[in-house]
Amino acid sequence: MARLAEFIAGRGWELCEDRAIQHGRQVKVADGQDQAAVAVYFTGKALIQGRPSGLSDELAAWWRANCRGSVARTAPPRGRSSPNPAHARGIPRIGIDESGKGDYFGPMVAAGVYVDGESELALVELGVVDSKRLSDARIATLSAEIRSRCLNSVAAIGPARYNQLYASMRNVNTMLAWAHARCLENLLANVECGLAVSDQFGNESYLMKALMEKGRQVTLEQHPRAEADVAVAAASILARAEFVQRLAALSQRAGIELPKGASDPRILEAASQIAASQTLPGSGRDALADYAKLHFRTTGRLNL
Repeated sequence: MARLAEFIAGRGWELCEDRAIQHGRQVKVADGQDQAAVAVYFTGKALIQGRPSGLSDELAAWWRANCRGSVARTAPPRGRSSPNPAHARGIPRIGIDESGKGDYFGPMVAAGVYVDGESELALVELGVVDSKRLSDARIATLSAEIRSRCLNSVAAIGPARYNQLYASMRNVNTMLAWAHARCLENLLANVECGLAVSDQFGNESYLMKALMEKGRQVTLEQHPRAEADVAVAAASILARAEFVQRLAALSQRAGIELPKGASDPRILEAASQIAASQTLPGSGRDALADYAKLHFRTTGRLNL
């Protein structure tokens, strides 16, 4: 850090902040036009945070030329600022996200991932981004990496249970809040953390009502496009990986491929086959309840 401070002073830049963070130190640097934060970890790695600029480029180039540890860079998505103030600051937090909410077949899955400064850097280096931008193969690979590096929790609501809950709750966001809260509670049983971040899927009260004692002790932040935060992106990958794996198991059990999504023309055909099957348990709507979310419009088109 002393060498970095000398470099900053030599360039005539302002050292705005120098503070301890988990597993290292962080300084904030300004050149009169731009600002960047440099987190340096005890492992020798560095994370440069801020929008792309000449300042951040020069800091990264100096680190690569003068220090042995690797350097990673994070920035808000191009053309807009990050909606999450914790994003790319090394702040310990739990990211929460879900998968399967909009898929006719398969479960609804929520996942939570605990991230601190050092694991944030590792996830950035791995290329962790929102699962919607990744192939199933890449999701599977990254999911294994995330599980090995970060505390995590996954809660899946299979179709049969999903339909039972929906019949009593009549609100998908309430069900989703329950799953998010379960992941959060499981993680808080193993780590102290004061911040949880999730996408803005509905009124915050849905999740706050679902939280148990420990969950109420954390600050919950909900943001549009929360997947810009690597912690939430990691959770989205775990949730999607679990969804894909469970959907494949359901497909094998049904004896036909169950398509993803809700608009694929093959979905109606697959649902008709399940409802008319002579080999699966139950018949019609009862048979379909083990594979699909029955309140979707697709079910009504089957005239069961």
